[in-house]
Amino acid sequence: MARTLERQWEEAMAAAAALQADYARFVATQPATLTAAEQDAIRRLATDMPALWRAPTTTAADRQAILRQLIERVVVTVQGETEQVEVQVHWGGGHATQGTLIRPVARLDQLSYYPQLLARVSALHAQGHGREAIARQLNAEGWRPAKRCETFNAAMVGDLLVRQGQRSSRPTWAAQIEREADEWTLAELVAALDIPLPTLHHWLRRGRLQARPVCSGSHPLWLVCADAAELERLRHLHAASQRRQRPE
Repeated sequence: MARTLERQWEEAMAAAAALQADYARFVATQPATLTAAEQDAIRRLATDMPALWRAPTTTAADRQAILRQLIERVVVTVQGETEQVEVQVHWGGGHATQGTLIRPVARLDQLSYYPQLLARVSALHAQGHGREAIARQLNAEGWRPAKRCETFNAAMVGDLLVRQGQRSSRPTWAAQIEREADEWTLAELVAALDIPLPTLHHWLRRGRLQARPVCSGSHPLWLVCADAAELERLRHLHAASQRRQRPE
């Protein structure tokens, strides 16, 4: 009888130790118990979300977790190919807010205000302003170009004028040359298309430009024949060469 009682006692003690070990492992996996002061602080912050968001103890991960609890979904709609992006935020509880963001675009003609921009450039050109003066005026009036650029420059203005069949004033010595229709000097193409002069010289040597040599006084020149379609071809040719040179 004594041996049986001893065995049962040992088994009970082993079972109790196993239960204690299981409980210790369970407690270790549970969040730490908050003190009364900590619980009061959380309740206060929960009623003031801006303070919780700006609190120095709130990490970026905490802010992400807060947004996951507050926002059900976000709907982003790009307006065509323009820089305008409509954003609709659906909050928990059924409320929704809307806003507009500006994204970078690659081309001027993607801008939502492109027609108005063309009209403004044409009006300034008709008033006798040069490319540099037009660029300064556009920047002063708050117009913004594409490609993450902050301000317009003379080359961009020249491109906008070319797209409308207009040209900025030429140097006096170049203006004295008799030209055929749609003929450009290399310098004018640089300003109008924003293509580096060495690139144009390279294309000229390779026969990619239809051009003829002329001379104005002591200034030898090449006149390149380029109508609107040819100007567009040169733009695409330059863009393609830049993509090939860009590192992966």
